[in-house]
Amino acid sequence: MKFPSAFSSRIAATSLAVIALIGLVGCGSGSGVAPVSGTVTLDGQPLANALVSFYPQEEGKRFSTGTTDAAGNYQLVYTNDQQGAAIGKHTVKITTATVQGEGGPAKPPKEKLPAKYNDQSELTAEVASGANSNTNFELQSK
Repeated sequence: MKFPSAFSSRIAATSLAVIALIGLVGCGSGSGVAPVSGTVTLDGQPLANALVSFYPQEEGKRFSTGTTDAAGNYQLVYTNDQQGAAIGKHTVKITTATVQGEGGPAKPPKEKLPAKYNDQSELTAEVASGANSNTNFELQSK
């Protein structure tokens, strides 16, 4: 069966549009994200159960978080199904404060770290394309 040339042209144009759309979807919010992991220490000792957050300095990018394990190691999560952080410069906040109290009124969070590492963070990190596996932070309690 032979189709009129106008019909064939329409199919070709539609196919190209679909391919372009698939390409754009593939380059969505997940592009420009790279794996980030490292270790956090406090006074030379691993800092366990700390929340590490990377806040992009560029507008429109989402933040990433990770929690340190007993050895102070963390790995950032960008979305539920994607590891890492947006490529670019970030302000980093590290906190040990957690809301305490179960079943009753919550107690104010207790923070082990100076404000220069969290609320008034002076920490920054540059996330490059590719693996960022040694993004370490050596914190001091004083």
